[in-house]
Amino acid sequence: MGWSRIWGHTFQKEYFQRVLSLGKVHHAYLFSGPSGVGKRTLALEIAKTLLCLESWEEACNRCQSCLLFARSAHPDFFLVEPEKNSIGIDAIRDFVQRLSLKRVLSPFRVGIVDEAEKLTEEAANCLLKTVEEPPEGVVLFLVTSQAITLPQTLLSRCQHLVFPSLPERLVAEYLEKEKGIEPSRAYTVALFSLGSIGEALRYAWGKNLEEEVRAFLNNVRGGDVFRAGLWLLEHREDLPRVLSVLAKYFRDALFFCLLKHHYNNGLALSVEDRVCIENLASLGPQVLRKSLDALGVFLRDILANTCWDVAAFHFLLELRGEPS
Repeated sequence: MGWSRIWGHTFQKEYFQRVLSLGKVHHAYLFSGPSGVGKRTLALEIAKTLLCLESWEEACNRCQSCLLFARSAHPDFFLVEPEKNSIGIDAIRDFVQRLSLKRVLSPFRVGIVDEAEKLTEEAANCLLKTVEEPPEGVVLFLVTSQAITLPQTLLSRCQHLVFPSLPERLVAEYLEKEKGIEPSRAYTVALFSLGSIGEALRYAWGKNLEEEVRAFLNNVRGGDVFRAGLWLLEHREDLPRVLSVLAKYFRDALFFCLLKHHYNNGLALSVEDRVCIENLASLGPQVLRKSLDALGVFLRDILANTCWDVAAFHFLLELRGEPS
């Protein structure tokens, strides 16, 4: 891919280019930020550069190391990802054991733990021992969208780089230039992506989530809470995306309500969106603010493993403007 093909995150890229040029590589890094903004992509590119036999400034993509890396067959590179929504002790023990072996081809052994927030407590403690006393020549990357869930003992031993959401214009430009998506559709998708290219691609290539969310809102406001609840349950695994789209509609409705004479119709690029936003605006600023608060509480409750049925019931009542 190459560093120049990674969209955004100029500071993070320049930081690592300096680190590599000076040869001052730390043994453990934590990349945190929203899902889909490029944390894993950059970690992989840095890993390939560290393992490259020709250059430390940018992987050459020609040497034996780079060719093996491209085929996911490099003997000095190891990636751990969640299985069944968690990373268990057995996976980390195997990961740590492989990292402790002698280097086969490259000057480093590199390991990446993706979605590190899904480490079990046992697995995190096992990994901590390696982070505290890493084998010589080992570089670790922990990639997470929820750094707050990781043990402080683990966090304190890593150099932490935060990856913010990307600007909407950059997400739209990526969709146009890299994926050939028509400009107006790219802009609409970018608005709902919350600065995440990964989320934007799921929107662009998945179901029309905006249409489904509009139907959900109609059911809630129209009194068919049972159908709205079933829809939420069906989309339980996709809840962050659903809530981001809901939040976008409520925010735009609040802007419309407060700034009606200066409202930018470019924010709603379809007739359906515009109708939805104007209908929501009729609820008034107070109700819209409470609805946005309810979105935040619902997401917090789900992340805290609160009973789904209770959290969803309270959320739907709040959207209807009823006391819960």
